[in-house]
Amino acid sequence: MTDKEGISEANQRFYSAFETLDIEQMRAVWDEEYDVTCVHPGWPLIQGRGEVLQSWANIFTNTMVMQFTITEASVVVEGDWAWVVCTEGLRSVVDGRVTEGKIEATNVFRKRGERWLLVHHHGSPVM
Repeated sequence: MTDKEGISEANQRFYSAFETLDIEQMRAVWDEEYDVTCVHPGWPLIQGRGEVLQSWANIFTNTMVMQFTITEASVVVEGDWAWVVCTEGLRSVVDGRVTEGKIEATNVFRKRGERWLLVHHHGSPVM
């Protein structure tokens, strides 16, 4: 498997964890050694693994359905670092309300052994 294929697979694991609202799957995609960060659309910067994972747990607790269509994905590899820039087509049900929208996302990965792990996710809504 090439690095680009590995990163694409890691990116897919992230969105799979997101769609299944599974905090254990989400925990498995994030780096355990690097000081990870996350910016959810409309939120301030979240720093640290514990805080980032708690933010996902909070999102999952209040969400019934999360469905993504990922388009325009671009993968860049620079040694043990890589990033994916993509458009998230998102349909969600939160507190009984259906929402649809587009989010421009950047996912930054770091290679650990043979695995690519997420160190930063940033999502910005497209108006």
